[in-house]
Amino acid sequence: MTAELDANFNAFEARWKAQWASTESELEGRPVFKGAFRRLVAMQAWRSELLDDRLTPGSLQFALEGQNDLLVAYLLARSGQWRTALQSQRAAIENYLNCLFFMDHPIELQLWEKNSFKTQFSELHAYFVKHPSNAGREQRTCGLDVLKSEYAVLSKAVHGSAKVFRMSSEDGPNFFSNDPASLGKWDHRNRLVIRGLSLLMLSVFREDLVATRKRNLRKSLSLALRKGDKGWIKNEFNVTIPFT
Repeated sequence: MTAELDANFNAFEARWKAQWASTESELEGRPVFKGAFRRLVAMQAWRSELLDDRLTPGSLQFALEGQNDLLVAYLLARSGQWRTALQSQRAAIENYLNCLFFMDHPIELQLWEKNSFKTQFSELHAYFVKHPSNAGREQRTCGLDVLKSEYAVLSKAVHGSAKVFRMSSEDGPNFFSNDPASLGKWDHRNRLVIRGLSLLMLSVFREDLVATRKRNLRKSLSLALRKGDKGWIKNEFNVTIPFT
């Protein structure tokens, strides 16, 4: 029995490693990933240019975990692990919203650290709809509409309630896939999540970005936003995004 289990273990290890290497090689050089990396640069700019200085260590840690979620999502996508990549993107939404919430609520953060306080996405979303930075604004201008819709879609990948996100097939489990349609769907979801998070932080921290302030951050945001956003962001927040 032990010999048979060892043989099966060795065969399994060899099989998944070969499949991973094959899928990674097949996805190598896809332009989608260069664009996704550029969006990750924008999220790093949020951290290095603003969040590191503005947040307490406790609330900042949520942002760091959210950034880690987005990096993990990228790495999972690079090897064609689509469903888990989407799950990481949902976690990123949760972590960034928690970061901003606990920035405003140090007492609740202390309670959370003692396992005496919990947050839910629906409550966080409702809080930011009424947040002074966003009150009276259309949800699309502060990213809350897209974050709500993306959270609902990504939750299906977490809970396994949608066939479209399945990795397995009638032949059995499947760990990695170079399916172009899955790549396109992941890229679309990634664009929306990072754009939504960037718009929310732009609304919350707009006073830090007006006039000539934080030019490096504003320049990096052009990697996460659309060129068509430039005009209305200027009108809405008086922040100039220097698209190249």
